Amino acid sequence: MSVISIRMDDNRRRLLKVIASAEGRSMTSIVCELLDEYVERKKASLGDYTQDREAQALMKVSEAAFAEWDNEEDSVYDSL
Repeated sequence: MSVISIRMDDNRRRLLKVIASAEGRSMTSIVCELLDEYVERKKASLGDYTQDREAQALMKVSEAAFAEWDNEEDSVYDSL
């Protein structure tokens, strides 16, 4: 499992925390659910872009932009 950090304003974070608490859930589970829904909507609107050579080339080019996110300091989160 990987870790991703997101920035949000304090008011949005407080509201998310209240909703999560009221539902007996974690903020992470709510964010993951929302991301899953977003990805599904996008997949439906884009079709199966994984078969598209142009999309594959774009994803390959963008890998370098995310290389800086892979570092040993993040390994402390792997066991969480």
